[in-house]
Order: sequence, then C-alpha cells, then structure tokens
Amino acid sequence: MSKLIKNGNVYDVYSGSFSRKDVLIREDKIEKIAEDIIDSSADIIDAKGKNIFPGFIDAHSHLGMWTEVKNGNDANECVNPVTPNMRAIDGLNPLDKSFNEVIEEGFTTIMITPGSGNVICGQAAIIKTSGKTIGEKLINGYAAMKIALGENPKSVYSVIKKSPSSRMATASIMEENLIKGKKYYELRKNNLIEKDISLEPYIPVFNGDSPLKIHCHRADDICTAIRIVSGFGLKYTLDHCTEGYLVKEYVRDTNMPVMIGPMFMFRSKIELSNSTIDNLIILNEMGCNISFVSDHPFCNCKYLVKLLGLATKRGLSYKDAMKMITINPAKAINIDHRAGSLEEGKDADIVIYDGNPLEGNTKNLMTIVNGKVIYKNKYFKN
Repeated sequence: MSKLIKNGNVYDVYSGSFSRKDVLIREDKIEKIAEDIIDSSADIIDAKGKNIFPGFIDAHSHLGMWTEVKNGNDANECVNPVTPNMRAIDGLNPLDKSFNEVIEEGFTTIMITPGSGNVICGQAAIIKTSGKTIGEKLINGYAAMKIALGENPKSVYSVIKKSPSSRMATASIMEENLIKGKKYYELRKNNLIEKDISLEPYIPVFNGDSPLKIHCHRADDICTAIRIVSGFGLKYTLDHCTEGYLVKEYVRDTNMPVMIGPMFMFRSKIELSNSTIDNLIILNEMGCNISFVSDHPFCNCKYLVKLLGLATKRGLSYKDAMKMITINPAKAINIDHRAGSLEEGKDADIVIYDGNPLEGNTKNLMTIVNGKVIYKNKYFKN
C-alpha cells in the first residue's frame, strides 16, 4: 500500500532549508518528492503546517543490550579482553520498552554496539527501531568491530589481576590482535587456512567493509588509537572522543568520523574530567564529520534530540545540529545510500514534527519506518 504525505514542509539536510512538497511512499521506499503529487491509490497523510524530516539516527547505543534497571547488562563479556566474535545481535532484546520510547521521539535507525569492558569487544549491528525480532530489525549484523582504550578495560581486568591493567597493555593487546587479524585475513583470502569463527570478524575489517569503532575519551587515548590503526590503513570511527578538542588538528587530519556523546551527564570517571559541550562545536568547526550519540543507557536516547538543542545555545547552527542525527551518522556507518536524508529511492524512514525538534516544547507527531506508520501522536489529526 502506498502513502502520500501532503502539504508538509520537507527538510533538506544538505541545505538546511524547508520546501512545501509532498512525499509519495511506495512499499518501503520514497518514490517521489515533488509539489502537488496526485495518487488516487495512496493513503493520504495531511501534514499541512508540519515539518517532515528523515528518521533520526543514533550511531552509538547499547539500547536493548543494556537496560536502565539493575542486572540488565548483556553488552560485556568480561572474562577475556579479546572477544572479536561476540555479536551485539546475540545480546539484544528487541522488545526492550526503550525502543517504543525512542520511536516516539523519531529515531528509526540505531547502531547497537557491545560495551567497552574488553580491548577487542565484538561486533556492532545496525538495526531499525521497528519490529519484534532481530530478523525484522536487522540491517547489518557485522557493521563495525568495537575496540576500547582507556579506563574501562583497565578497570575491569586490574581488579582480577589480569592484563590489561594499564594503558600500555591495552595498546599492546590492540595492536597484537590487529596483526593477528590481518594475518588471518591474508591467509583466508588465499585459502591457506581453515575457517576460525573467533577470527572471522577481522575479514570485513581488513577488506574495508566494516570500520573499527574505537572507544576513546582522553586525548592520549585518541592519539594512540589513531597512531596504531593508521599503521594498518583501516577505516575507523572515534567514539566519544571526549578530549578531541585538545588535539583537534590531529583528529581533523584523520578525515575519519567522530561520534560525540554521551553529553550532559556527570563526570563519572577520571577520563571525563575535561568533558564539555564545546568539544562538539570545536570539532564541527574544524570540519570533522560529527555524529551526536547517546551511548544509551548512559544518556537515554529518547532525550538525545532535545539535548542536541542545548548545543545550539552555545553557537551550533540548526543546520549542523540536524546533520549530526541524520546524514552525518548515516555516512559514518555506511548507510547514507538508504538513510539520513529525504531523497527518492531511499528507505521511507520519516518523522513529522509540529515544529523545530531541537526545541523543548515541540513534539513528534508520526514516525514511519520502512514505509509503515509505527507511531502516531494522539494530538495528530489528519
């Protein structure tokens, strides 16, 4: 069944402007965006006076893996600092109530990642927020390999008197296992070794299909990540990047995506001492591809859009802010061919707001995922 959204203000993430147009949805794709579309077979959604955006994207979350209640953590397998074959999809509860909450705010796509208790943490997945099973939600179960530097692996393993208990060991383990992964990739590529399920996740990393997703807060950890990974010529993202502004030229020159967040939380560990919202603004001004991320549940994803609005009070433009939850994360996680903007041929992931999403008094009226209305606000009359 097709749907036709009429008379709305369609937002262009590239120009930051609105235009009065209609959006025709056929099955799960956007078929046409134009003025005065006529399709007698389509269900009409009257969006007169409303703003139409691409579905929002959170590119770093543990939603469904790590709940807000006690004993709800399935994101960390902290018995071995090297677990590349742990998969986020195997620890994900697709019926976590938080999915409904983020859908209400307009989130349609999320990258779910293992936690950062290990050095080599496992495989991140990209999912849609709709659906009751992993199969219904899944876009890519091997979307990135999570790696962690800094306090988290160190604090986990120093307690049990096991390596790594220092940043030296963490960096060494990271480099050693990337060398091991590269060797396995080259042998497998030439059919010179049997399949090893614990090493298979390195194949999409070294053939360029999946980036490394590197947890790093402190400036020296950011620089360590860049130095080690650059030696392998791999794609990667710098996740959290809390002190990125202190080494801003170094971060910019990598030309790799940066995922900043969680913000507006207490400085819970020493490596967050220099956390500031200005980091987001400074790195954006440097020309970095910035995604604003929740790290849910540490910052609840349902508040992410409104929290981003607070950054505009510090000088971040509306256009750049909206990019950070749409096209920027889409590019960072390699789904910009199907998400992140309202364009013909892309997935019909659409949200309709009654105003500026970044303002506290506005509300989402409708969320559409894969062409299906999965949320409708009771105040939306159409």
